[in-house]
Amino acid sequence: MGASFSSRYRVLAVVAFSLATVAFHYGFILKPDDGDPSLFHAIHGRLCYIPIILGAIWFGVRGGVGTALFITVLTLPYARSAASGVHAAHTGGAISEYTEMIFYLAIGLTAGILIELQRRERARGEKLSNELAREKHLSSIGQMAAGLAHEVKNPLGSIKGSAEILGDDFPEGSRKHEIVNVLLKETDRLNRVVEDFLNFARPRPIARTSTRIHAVVERVISQIELDAAAKNIRVVRDFDESIPAAPLDGERLHQVFLNLALNAVAAMPGGGTLVFETRRRSLDGRPCIVVSVKDDGAGIDPDDIDRIFDPFFTRSQKGTGLGLSISHTIVRNHGGRIEVAPNHPRGTVFAVFLPIVRE
Repeated sequence: MGASFSSRYRVLAVVAFSLATVAFHYGFILKPDDGDPSLFHAIHGRLCYIPIILGAIWFGVRGGVGTALFITVLTLPYARSAASGVHAAHTGGAISEYTEMIFYLAIGLTAGILIELQRRERARGEKLSNELAREKHLSSIGQMAAGLAHEVKNPLGSIKGSAEILGDDFPEGSRKHEIVNVLLKETDRLNRVVEDFLNFARPRPIARTSTRIHAVVERVISQIELDAAAKNIRVVRDFDESIPAAPLDGERLHQVFLNLALNAVAAMPGGGTLVFETRRRSLDGRPCIVVSVKDDGAGIDPDDIDRIFDPFFTRSQKGTGLGLSISHTIVRNHGGRIEVAPNHPRGTVFAVFLPIVRE
């Protein structure tokens, strides 16, 4: 609401400045002296640059060019009257007026382009700064996670071994045997959490081999299709069969796609459609493979979009908040990136960009 009001006031300000400068241009506000008024009219013409530059600063190319066209339309009758000789004595003829209009458009276009380039550079700088801050944050968390996971993992092995020995002392079906089974299951769950910590804190280096991306995706589908069918989720393949084998780490990417698929299934408890799509695209001028995982679930809260790849951030009661962070790291180590966007009319799309590195 505030941004909308601000834009309206800016538009009104540009229009008001434009009308005021054109009024000066016509001599409605201040008449030139009876002597040589050419300098007076030249100053009036230059005053029109002010709203044009202001429009470019506030609205970019569209604002600069739009304001220039608006002023050009308003001053066009003056140029025509100059051509007919009415104002010839004051303006030096219509040629100077039409030349001035060309300058209006040139200044509006140039100022708009420069402003938009500056904004893009500023946004790029902010993005790089945020990435550096995030990397520093992840590094410190990773060191902490590695130490914590190391301290927890060894005792977990002892607890599991002791529970298995105790389980042999109680007959199946007894209350104590069930309690031991609960202990074993919870130990396994904690061990998986510790493994997630270790994968996040000490990611394995990428081992590139000739990999067919569709084989990796098919393996993921085979793992989740039973769970998907039980939840009335239809799995759809939309593959570009022309994608060749590429030097990628299939095992690590399997972890990425499996995590995205499980998240998508969890987002559709009432059923829906899960789409795996592959395409050939370009990333920063390099050929790449794009694997998209689309669901039509509840979607992601817009306030959470910028945080979903942060470690330990999760809205799930069962997750550790490390799955997407680990996936982000794996894809980044491939030289790629993950993008997330709404899947209209509902749901979410995760797109994994993987540059094809020539061997």
